[in-house]
Amino acid sequence: MSDIGGLKITKANKTDMAEGPIVPEGWSYAEIPSPYEKKQHLEGQHDKQDSEIDDDADMAEEEYEYWSKEYSEETNYADDGKKYTHTYKDSKTGKTKKVRYGAKGYTIAPGTKKGDAYCARSLGDMKSEGMDCSGPDRNTPMCLSRKKWRCKGAKSSK
Repeated sequence: MSDIGGLKITKANKTDMAEGPIVPEGWSYAEIPSPYEKKQHLEGQHDKQDSEIDDDADMAEEEYEYWSKEYSEETNYADDGKKYTHTYKDSKTGKTKKVRYGAKGYTIAPGTKKGDAYCARSLGDMKSEGMDCSGPDRNTPMCLSRKKWRCKGAKSSK
């Protein structure tokens, strides 16, 4: 027996556990699957049993239409969560390449304080990385974003 914070803890006897643990009133044990069912589950056979589909559990037509429009393939977003996609032909290899850029939920507002802040920030990033948007770096995500924001140096124009 031990005493922890005023609580007395005793070791359970094997005879006490023979009846099983005490279950509160209104509660019940979960149904324990038979060894055969467990084997089927482990082998992946449980899904192959004949079962009827309950039509009442299915979505209403209006709900289905809403979700199918919400998650249709006609969204403006690229696969990786970017908002815009730019396709260009690489002059060296002749292959077509895709560049994905722009934050998914962001609204571009050129010619505003928000635009000026973006242009100033991205100009600093551009200088620190040694990029030239008029040269070979014109198809990088940063240069394409600056073009969308209509950046001229550190300012955004309408």
